[in-house]
Amino acid sequence: MTLGAIILLPFFGGLVALFANLIWPRTDRWVALASLVLGMAALIFVTAQGVLTGSSAAGIEGEAGRWLALHRSDWAPALGVQILLAMDGLSGVLLFLSLGLGILTVILSWNETEKSALLMAALCWTVATSNGVFLAFDLLVFAFFWELMMVPAFLMIAIWGHGTREATAIKFLIFNTIAGLGLLAAVFYLGSTSEGPVTFDAFVIAARDIDPTVQVWVLAGFALAFMVKLPVPPFHAWLPDAHTQAPTVGSILLAGLLLKTGAYGLFRFPAMLFPDGFAVLAPYGLILGAFGTIYGALVACGQTDAKRLVAYTSVAHMSVVLMGICGGVHFSMMGAGIVMVAHAFSASALFLLIGAIYDRVGTRDIRQLGGLQRNAPRFAATFALFFSATLAMPGTANFLGEALVITGMFQVNWVYASITLISLVISVVYATRLFQRVVFGASRKAEVKQDLTWRELGPILVLGTGTLFFGLLPQGLMVALDPAVNAAVGAIQAVTK
Repeated sequence: MTLGAIILLPFFGGLVALFANLIWPRTDRWVALASLVLGMAALIFVTAQGVLTGSSAAGIEGEAGRWLALHRSDWAPALGVQILLAMDGLSGVLLFLSLGLGILTVILSWNETEKSALLMAALCWTVATSNGVFLAFDLLVFAFFWELMMVPAFLMIAIWGHGTREATAIKFLIFNTIAGLGLLAAVFYLGSTSEGPVTFDAFVIAARDIDPTVQVWVLAGFALAFMVKLPVPPFHAWLPDAHTQAPTVGSILLAGLLLKTGAYGLFRFPAMLFPDGFAVLAPYGLILGAFGTIYGALVACGQTDAKRLVAYTSVAHMSVVLMGICGGVHFSMMGAGIVMVAHAFSASALFLLIGAIYDRVGTRDIRQLGGLQRNAPRFAATFALFFSATLAMPGTANFLGEALVITGMFQVNWVYASITLISLVISVVYATRLFQRVVFGASRKAEVKQDLTWRELGPILVLGTGTLFFGLLPQGLMVALDPAVNAAVGAIQAVTK
C-alpha cells in the first residue's frame, strides 16, 4: 500500500461519484463516502506500517528515522520531475484531519439534491488535492496540487453558495491564483538553477548551498502563496466573503483544511529550504502575525453576521500560527502545530452549527437570533463547548496550542507575547457577545425551534471529542509533531547561532 493511494482513492472516487447516478440513482454519496473511508484505511495502514516496522524512507539521507513512509518514482525524468511523496508525523496528522473532515462533509451533504453528484466529486477532489499538498516533496508536483486545490473550492462557492457567490468565487480565485504565481516562479527558479541534472526534489534542493540573498527572494515567492491561503492581513480580504457566501460544507473545508495547507507550507518549507532567508524574513512575519491577531479579534467584535464573525476569528487564530512558526523556537512551533489542529476542530464545528441555524430560520444575523438554550439545548451545549475552545479555555486543544505559542514568544520577545495575550482578552468580547445573544438572549425575529438532528450531532460529537481529547491528553499529538518541529528548529538555529 503506497502513499499514492491516499491521493488517488479520493480523486478517482470523486470521478466515479460524478457519473454514478447515471447507473443507479443516489449512489454518488455512497461512492464518495466509500472512497474517503478507503483512503482513511490506506492512511491507517501506511502509518501503522511506518510506526511498527520502522521508516521506509531510507532514501532520505540523514533523516530516515524521521519519516514514516516514502514513495519515489519517475514521472518525467527528462524534465527532472518525479513522484516524490513522504510522510512524517506532521503530514500524518493533517492527512487524518483531511480525510476525517471529508467524511464528515459527505455525511452533512447526504440529502443535497442540487447537482449532488458534482458536489460529492468536489468534496472528494478537495480532499485529494489537499492530501497531495501534504505529501508532495517534488516541488513542481507540490505546486501542481497547490493550484489544482482551488478548482473544487471555487466550484463549491460558485454553485452552492449564497448571495454574491459568483463574484466571491472569482475573488477567491484571483487572490489565490496571483499568489500562486509567486510560488510557481520560485519553484521554476530552483529547478532551473541546479548545477547537475534539473531536479525539483526538495531534499536535494535543501542540501544545496543557496546564496542568502537569493534565499530571501525565493522564499518571498513561497511565503506570499502561503500567507494568502493562511490568511493574514493584508492578504486576507478574500476569506470573510468566501466563508459568508460558501455553503456550510464549503466553509468547513475552507476553515478546517484549505487554511491548513497555507500553515503547513509555512511550517514545512521555509526552514527546510531557505534557513538564511527565513532568518531575514521571520521578524516581518512576527509583525504581520501580531497585527493579524489584534486586527482579526477587533473586527470580529463588530460583526453581526455570525459566519463572518467566525471568519475573522480564523484570521486572528491563524495569525497566532504565523507568529508561532516565525518565532522559530520549539515551544512556539509546537504550539503553532497544535493550534492548526485545534482550529480545524473548533472552526469547522462553529460553521456547522451556524449553517444549521441558517437552514432552520434563514438568517445568520445575531441581532435577530435568541432563545437557543430554551428551545434547542443540544445546540446551546455544543455552542458552549466550541466557543470555549475559541476562547482557549483550559481543557481544550486551543488552550494548549496558544499557551505554547505565548510561552515561545516570551523566549523571542515579550512584546509579541503581550500582544497575543491582548488578542485573547479581546476574544472574550466577541465570543461572549455572540454566545449571550444567540444562546441566552430573548427570542427575537428568528427563533430556532428544532434541535440538532442526529446527522448533524454525529459530526459535532467527533469534532468535540477531538477538541477535548487533544486538550486533556495532548501527548500523542505532540509526539507526532515533534520530529517536524525539531527539524525546523534545528535548521533555523543552525544559521542564527
